[in-house]
This record gives sequence, C-alpha cells and structure tokens, in this order.
Amino acid sequence: MIAPSHPASALEARIAADPRYVALVRDRQRFSWTLTAITVIVYSSFISLIAFDKPFMARSIGGGTTSIAVVLGAAMLIGTIAICAVYVRRANGEYDARLAALLAELAA
Repeated sequence: MIAPSHPASALEARIAADPRYVALVRDRQRFSWTLTAITVIVYSSFISLIAFDKPFMARSIGGGTTSIAVVLGAAMLIGTIAICAVYVRRANGEYDARLAALLAELAA
C-alpha cells in the first residue's frame, strides 16, 4: 500500500480541523441516526404486532383475502424506500454542496 503524499495529508488535516467540516459531519450523523431510529421503530413495531397481536394482523380488510399484515408490510417497504430517498436527496443537495464549498476554499 502506498502512503498518501504529504500535501494530501496536510489538506486532509486542514479539512478535518475546520469547524465547518466538523459541523457538517455532526449534522449528517444526527440526520442519519434520526432516520435509523425511525426505521428501527417502524420495523420493531411491525414485528411486535406480528408476535403479540396475531388476531389483529390476520384481520381481513373489507372482507377480502388481504390482511392488515400485508398492507402494513407493504407500507413499511414503501416507507423504507421513502426514507432512503429523503437521505439521498439531502446528501446530494445539502451535504455535498457544503463539502464542495469547503474543499474549494481550502484547496485554493
């Protein structure tokens, strides 16, 4: 493995020490943990309903063959895709722009 050259290491150290970069990392981590918590709560609630309230989950919707569990499972999957889309949109819009501005200023 080749060690990074000295100028790149110096630039990396300046970036890591910049308060704007520290704030960017903190904001991104807080947002990621919030979305992770939402996902864990939704998934554990779904599994808990399956484990502890089977009659409710087995109840059919509108007298048909589709149960509440199927509808909630589909909603959970759609919600997971939506959470991913929210993160990608924010990462590509806000976080990448903040990092690009910081890199442009420090690399100059």
